[in-house]
Amino acid sequence: MNNKGQSLIIFVLILPVLLLLITLVFEIGNLNYSVNKYKKEIKRTIEYGLNNIEKDNLEEILTNLLKSNIKGQINIEINNQKIKINVKDKILFKNKFDINITYIGYKENNKIIIKQE
Repeated sequence: MNNKGQSLIIFVLILPVLLLLITLVFEIGNLNYSVNKYKKEIKRTIEYGLNNIEKDNLEEILTNLLKSNIKGQINIEINNQKIKINVKDKILFKNKFDINITYIGYKENNKIIIKQE
């Protein structure tokens, strides 16, 4: 009996599964990278806003700052020395993944506190 073709058939059957797994790992990694980028930019923007809370057009400045670094629907609320930023976006793989991130930042005892809601 000749076994030369058996290895080739097994390889051909397993190859699509391996490619699918590699693609899945890449997409999950890219999704995590994007979410972490959004979180980092939101935190940096809140920190900037809290350090410049006295400016009159702060909401516009923060919106422009975020829009220059990330995309999506940006909602900023400034009330009683607190800044709340919400970003919604669809990313990756034909916009199948929804991102909805909300952070609140405020100063307490001259210390900046930023929490995810």
